[in-house]
Amino acid sequence: MIAHERFKVSSKLCMVQNLGVNGTLFGGNMMAWVDEAAAIFAHEFTGERYMVTLKFGEFEFHHPVREGDIVHFYCMNPKIGRTSISFEIEADKTDGTVVVRTSAVFVALDEAGKPKQIDRKPA
Repeated sequence: MIAHERFKVSSKLCMVQNLGVNGTLFGGNMMAWVDEAAAIFAHEFTGERYMVTLKFGEFEFHHPVREGDIVHFYCMNPKIGRTSISFEIEADKTDGTVVVRTSAVFVALDEAGKPKQIDRKPA
C-alpha cells in the first residue's frame, strides 16, 4: 500500500431534511454519515463480515455544508491489528474544502458478537 493513499468510500448530497436550525448540515447527520462511510471502509478493507465502531477521534467541523453541497468521504492510513482496524477519515466538499477530519477504530466480531482475529488482510 502506498503511504498516504486516499480511498474514496462514498458521497452524500446535503438536502433540506439534513439541515439544522442555522440552515447548514446538522452536525449529528455528519457524524452518522462519517460512521457509515467508516463502516463501509472497515468491512471492505478487511473483508470481515461483522465490524463494529469502537471509537472515533475528535470531530471538529472546519466548514459548513449547505443544501445542495455534495460531500465525499475518504479513508487514509489504515492499520490492521489483531482484532481491529484504525484509520483516518475525511469529508470534503466537491471543491476540495475539508469539512471534517477524524480517526476511527473498528473491531471485528464473530457470529456470537465477541472480538475475533481479522482473518483476511488485504494484499
